[in-house]
Amino acid sequence: MVFLRLAYQNLIRHRTRSILALFGIATSVAVLFSILSFNKGFEKGLARELERTGIHFMVVPSGCPHEVASLVLHGSIIPKFLDISVMEKIEALEGIEFASPVLVAQLPNPAKDRVDLVYGIEMSKVRQLKPFWQIEGKVPEGGDEIILGAETASHLGLRLGDTITYANVSSSFRVSGILKKTGTQDDAFIYMPVATAQIIFKKPSGATAIGVKVKDPAMLTKITDGLSEEVPGIQIVTMNQVMSSISTLASSAKVLGLSIAIVAIVVSAVGVMNAMLMSVFERTQEIGMMRAIGASRFDIFRIILKEGILLTFTGGGAGILVSVAGSDLIGIFVRKIMPYAPAGSLARFDAGIAAASMLFVLLVGVFSGFYPAWKASGIQPIEAIKG
Repeated sequence: MVFLRLAYQNLIRHRTRSILALFGIATSVAVLFSILSFNKGFEKGLARELERTGIHFMVVPSGCPHEVASLVLHGSIIPKFLDISVMEKIEALEGIEFASPVLVAQLPNPAKDRVDLVYGIEMSKVRQLKPFWQIEGKVPEGGDEIILGAETASHLGLRLGDTITYANVSSSFRVSGILKKTGTQDDAFIYMPVATAQIIFKKPSGATAIGVKVKDPAMLTKITDGLSEEVPGIQIVTMNQVMSSISTLASSAKVLGLSIAIVAIVVSAVGVMNAMLMSVFERTQEIGMMRAIGASRFDIFRIILKEGILLTFTGGGAGILVSVAGSDLIGIFVRKIMPYAPAGSLARFDAGIAAASMLFVLLVGVFSGFYPAWKASGIQPIEAIKG
């Protein structure tokens, strides 16, 4: 405890130098912790959202299946369409619980000076496709009824029973249901019967994709292989493949970010080592005097080494606190630069990651303090007399 107090007092004596070194460590650890916690939060959020889809695989147009499937899941516009006659062949396969077409498109809304995103869906299968939804009102029963996402209802200023019209659409639509806020992209859409969407967008037999759920997930591979042979010109993507594809993108960003963080930590460690070496050179007389009054080389070594550990450990703790405090800002930034990110908090405090980060920074402290400590322990009592 005495040696720790001496180490603390020595750091306080060179306050500016210590603060600068601490700032470098805190910044690099904040980056490291943010990247690790973001990656864990991203994977959990992605898995949670894919589980909520209520389907096991999607039949999409030929091309880039993983990209198309992930875009459809989150309401993006796809230039290619499937012919829903494929549905007959899908439903004829043994082991299929249900299949449902999806048609995603944009509908100009001049009255509100915006473009509304429309999601055509089979309303009879809403509870199967979106099992986590909570709807205020009821599921549409007629072709002129719609469900509004929470954000869309708020932006358009519409309530249950209100109607909405479009300049280029002959019929008006009555709001029969409003989706309670989910915190996902589902909040931003207008949901209407897929047959109505096909008429509006002049795609009488078109679908952006077809979602399929099987009775026994263990038979998934057999069913998808059989469907691929039965129906040419389509591609099949399972939800696990979508997750893997998006996770690969996130992992690439993680590797790059970790590389930057590790370089920053190494640079910070060198900065700590440099600050401590300068401190040792400035305190040559003091250390020599300590040796002269009975301090052993090991005592000096411990004091200087603890200075490095204390400095880096404090910086690491500060970096984690900064990262946790700025987690919401990290989420906003990530969503702006990534093509897709799941809803919810992406970077949150994780005790395991925090412990691993502190262990790592502790090792950095030992590394950065070892040489200055060894150098200081070699100072002889005669140095105090020379001064």
